[in-house]
This record gives sequence, C-alpha cells and structure tokens, in this order.
Amino acid sequence: MKVALVCDWYHPRIGGIELHLQDLARRLIGGGHQVVGITPTPGAELVDGVRVRRIETPRAPHFGFMYTRGGVRALGDALAAERVDVAHCHVSIVSPAALGGALEAERRGIPVLLTFHSVVPQTQVLARAAGVMLGTSRWRARFSAVSDRVANGVRPIAGRRSLAILPNGIDVDYWRVDARPRRGGTIELMSVMRLNAKKRPFALVDLVKRVNAMLPGPERVRLRIVGDGPLRRRLERAIANAGLEPQIELLGYRTRDEIRALFAESDLFVLPTVRESFGLAALEARCSGLPVVAMAASGVAEIVRHGRDGLLARSDAELATHVSTLARDGVHRRAITEHNRHTTPPYDWSQLVDAHVALYREAIALRESV
Repeated sequence: MKVALVCDWYHPRIGGIELHLQDLARRLIGGGHQVVGITPTPGAELVDGVRVRRIETPRAPHFGFMYTRGGVRALGDALAAERVDVAHCHVSIVSPAALGGALEAERRGIPVLLTFHSVVPQTQVLARAAGVMLGTSRWRARFSAVSDRVANGVRPIAGRRSLAILPNGIDVDYWRVDARPRRGGTIELMSVMRLNAKKRPFALVDLVKRVNAMLPGPERVRLRIVGDGPLRRRLERAIANAGLEPQIELLGYRTRDEIRALFAESDLFVLPTVRESFGLAALEARCSGLPVVAMAASGVAEIVRHGRDGLLARSDAELATHVSTLARDGVHRRAITEHNRHTTPPYDWSQLVDAHVALYREAIALRESV
C-alpha cells in the first residue's frame, strides 16, 4: 500500500504532530508499505529515510501556513502524481494543507482518512462551519481523532459517519528507564511542552510559587522545562521577576535521548495544559515510571488514571496541591512509580500501526463502493 501523509507542518519544524508523523512513516515503511510526506513546509526531500514532497506555495508571513487556492490545487496534483492508495490527512489547529489536501483527494477519487489532533476554543462551532464549507458530510472518507477529547469537538465535521479513535503511538520499551541515584532531598519536577499560549507555561511559574508555600521548612522543588516557542523570552522574565531562577530551568529543545535521560533524573512529570488533545510527552513520562500530574479536563485524563498513574487536577490550585502531596508523600509517589514502570499502556506502535492500516483499508473500501 502506498500512503501519503498530508500535513501542514513537518520536519524541520519539530512538535508533537511532526514527531508522531515521522514515527508513523517509519513504522509503515517497516511493515512493507510505501510512504511519502506531502507538506508546504520547506525542507529536505529525505528525512530519516522518509521521502517528503514539498509544495512550493505562498505562505502567510510569520505564521507559515499556506493560504492560496493554487496551493490546494498543487496538493491535489502531488497526490495524483504520486498515485497513492490513500491520503492520510493530519489536521491540527490551523490546517489549510491537511483539509485542502483531503478536499482535493475526495474530488479526485483518492481514498481519504482524516485524523484530528488538536482542541481549540469553540471546536464544535469551527468543525460545523468547516463541514458546511467543505461539504465533508458527503465525503466518502474515514474520520478519526487522537482522543475522545478531540472527537467530541470535531464530530460535526463527520456528519453521520462514525469517528474512530486513533491514538498517537510510542515505543513503550524505549521509554522504560531506571531511576538514577541522586543526593539531597529536592523533588525534581519535569515538564515537556511547546512554549506557546495553548500549553500555559506561565501556570508552571505559579505552580512553583504555590508549592513553595505548601512545603514545610526548607523542602523545595526544582522544575526543568524542555521545549521552545514564541513565549520563551516572556517566560524567562516571569521566572526572574518571581525570583525563581534557582528553581526553574528552561532547557530549550532536547532530543528524545536527552529527554529520556532527564526522566531518569526526575520524580514527577507536570503538565498544566487544559486544551491538551492527547499528551504524548505525558505518556512517555508515564512509561518511564514518573507519576503524571495534569489537568482532568485535558486529553491526558484518557491515558492517566487518577490515583494509579498519577493525579488529575480540576484547577491550578489543585494541581499545586497534588504536586505538594506527592512531594511530601514518598510512599505514595514510589507506589505510582512502580505501577507505571511495570504496567504497559495500550499505545505501543506494535498495536497502533495495525490500527492505522485497518482504517486505510476502510477508507479504500468506502471509495471502491462508489
């Protein structure tokens, strides 16, 4: 089977979706399938063994997404020229390439699977408007989302068609790590996120302030944040203004190997994001043994059970309370760590690559029934 992965963003831009797509491509190739990435993101034609077809089209200044009808037609031409069996279009927050590619594939009789990855304010309203504008309820396409949290928002775009849950995948064995021995009583917190408004990085500054006030005597926490983004400078100033530079360290971009090593040196993983569609970094942290402290309203709640894999909060104040509780209660913290370290979540690529291929076959069958 030849699969086109159509996406607005791809390497060299690095984020959760981009890493997921690269993993998916490699897994499909390893299973004997052909894969081509199709994107307007400029870059190399070969990325880690995956061929990428870059669409030359005007892109919006500063934001970088494509916006012209000519660009959409170029996506359709690329799909036709590649003679793919299925177009797998990955929709994020602003995704004219993914939605435009799906529209062109539908018009040209190419089987389509759409996967929705993100949650935005008023998701249902936007999904309904996009569905009306593009006529998606009439498409002979397969629709999916990475979590129930996302599916509940984008369901209107599928019309009466069912919407499958197609989670992100990880290599569970890779993320299994042994904790490194440390000296001193400082509780090491870790967070991995893109530093943008959606991820709420400033909530981490308030978190450390609250936890400091809750912990008795000289006990303290240290937080290391992996990731980069447009809010980094402002976050640096917020940390300095709060006098927390000794406790909060911004590490910028780190490779997976580096993140894995940092997990081995940490006690807790913290994520304050509410509009988190899945929580790939939280899942990786969970597999490494770290208790995950996150928001109950986010997609992380679908991969972390409260009290078993970590703790889920309904507010920022409760998030800080959960962190301070686990910081003080070493028995509870270690119990969750042992559970996470020896329990395999159902998100390993060995299972999920088959789930992807099954949906590709369903999309092909829908088109063949026309």
